[in-house]
Amino acid sequence: MDQSQSAHNKRKFPRIDKKIPVEVNRLCYPLPLDPGESCVCKNISAGGVCFTISNSYEPGAVLSLKISIPGWQGYKKPFSFLVDIASESPLTAIGEVVWCRQHSESSDYEIGIKFLNIYEDDYRALIKYLEAQTAQASCDANL
Repeated sequence: MDQSQSAHNKRKFPRIDKKIPVEVNRLCYPLPLDPGESCVCKNISAGGVCFTISNSYEPGAVLSLKISIPGWQGYKKPFSFLVDIASESPLTAIGEVVWCRQHSESSDYEIGIKFLNIYEDDYRALIKYLEAQTAQASCDANL
């Protein structure tokens, strides 16, 4: 087993590769006036998210994230099948930058975020969504 496989197997939460929109805002005082940055998620887990973005953030920076995961709210409540997916709101989370590195082939940065705070109901729905996605990927791999 090589080092990258070993590190992957040690992860506390399994990750799924998912290219989804993320809105990022730095949380600091005073709050910035700009609307933040839009970026694309590379992968997500119950513990955090990895995305590519045009600006760097130092480890320890606290960010507000709005993650537009299609279908995630369907795992929120017993009658969630009634949720209109087109009108879903994004998953809102507070996260801390764990690492940040520049891409070798572009000026963008890849950033690893650890979730610090998510509403409890939203977090449970995220976990159920990720479990369903993992199970689906496993089924697809066995076909």
